[in-house]
Amino acid sequence: MAEKTFKLEVITPEKVIYSGDVLSIIASGSEGYLGILPRHAPLVTALKAGNLKIRESQQNEVILHLSSGFMEVRKDRVDVLVDKKLD
Repeated sequence: MAEKTFKLEVITPEKVIYSGDVLSIIASGSEGYLGILPRHAPLVTALKAGNLKIRESQQNEVILHLSSGFMEVRKDRVDVLVDKKLD
């Protein structure tokens, strides 16, 4: 059985810093951590500065350090809009 994924894009005002199909993400929401899986209910929320944990596959995970921003979750895609990537 194929893994279920969704499209994730992390965007700053200058460029797209991440784009790919992922299994899940964990984001630093303004009210606490949010876990997003495929077919999550639609949602728009503020994000605070922190880590965005991206699970690309069972074996691979990416962590981005981001400034505050917003996240929009739709049926098969998630867009994360932030001011910048923190080093």
